[in-house]
Amino acid sequence: MAKIVLGMALSHTPQLNTAAEDWNLRVEIDKKRTDHIYRGKRYDWSGLLKVRQGDVKEADVTLEQKIASLKIGHDAIDQLEKYYIDVKPDVAVIVGNDQKEMFSDDIQPAFTVYAAERITNKPRTDVEKSRMPLATTIADHGHIPPEETTYDCHPELANHIIKMAINDEFDVSYTNEQHFVSSDKSIMQGIPHAFGFVYRQIMKDNVIPNVPIIQNTFYPPNQPTAKRCFDFGKSIGRSIQAWESDSKVGIFASGGLSHFVVDEEFDRKFLKILLEENWDELSELDEVIFQSGTSECKNWVTAAGILSVSDLKMNLLNYQTFYRSLGGIGTGTAFASWK
Repeated sequence: MAKIVLGMALSHTPQLNTAAEDWNLRVEIDKKRTDHIYRGKRYDWSGLLKVRQGDVKEADVTLEQKIASLKIGHDAIDQLEKYYIDVKPDVAVIVGNDQKEMFSDDIQPAFTVYAAERITNKPRTDVEKSRMPLATTIADHGHIPPEETTYDCHPELANHIIKMAINDEFDVSYTNEQHFVSSDKSIMQGIPHAFGFVYRQIMKDNVIPNVPIIQNTFYPPNQPTAKRCFDFGKSIGRSIQAWESDSKVGIFASGGLSHFVVDEEFDRKFLKILLEENWDELSELDEVIFQSGTSECKNWVTAAGILSVSDLKMNLLNYQTFYRSLGGIGTGTAFASWK
């Protein structure tokens, strides 16, 4: 039978692939927004500054602090890459989310198992770039290769996961074809950046056959709850253990933690639940917190569910607050391995 031999979860914020002195490029955009989400409420810039007063200090947003935080993040990615190289899994199961890169408003499945032979990533078109601020596209190299690249997937394992999920009463979506959002809607004609980040940052484009598990964490009304994600993960974990193969399987989660407004208190509570394996507490977390970018924490939850059926235990490499302004906007970044 197959064996789960590796687990890791990591943030994929564009800030990780942006020079610290360029983090401010996004601040002027932040100031114009009126929909900053923080603990279930929406704020304009002045309202956000008021509610976060005292939470973020001047020392947290100096260039020196940004450089230091960025180095810690890069060092953690290097550790995860080394772990991946040392263990050498044969197959990967990668849990990530889609942000209208593969699906659009006409269909947005809660859970999708990608079962095609291959998946393609390619640079943004000029039209797509024109829709995005420089603060975003400057970091494209972190999850998009310089030219169109196709990677092998693993439809046999994907279909095995689907069969187990259906038996476990999860109505998962299935696709054996890559769907590209029409160019008049898309901001990226490749793959969801949650997966591209793992391919580029951990696997260095030497991608092993993999099964992308695509979750709708961002978009109401059909976002699965944290508990549902964990239970789905357990189903995937059991299916891997029951897979008649001698393959070594690595589990990856990409995304999170809190953003675009950082909530350090939530992040630390969330990580504590995972570290201590207090799974019942997942259902006690208010779903209003899991909105916007913070919703990507559910990718960690599903991966934790997969890994809960193994004998691997979580080790937190580090947690950093990537603040880019006194409004607390940025990303809570964390990096973890299961060994």
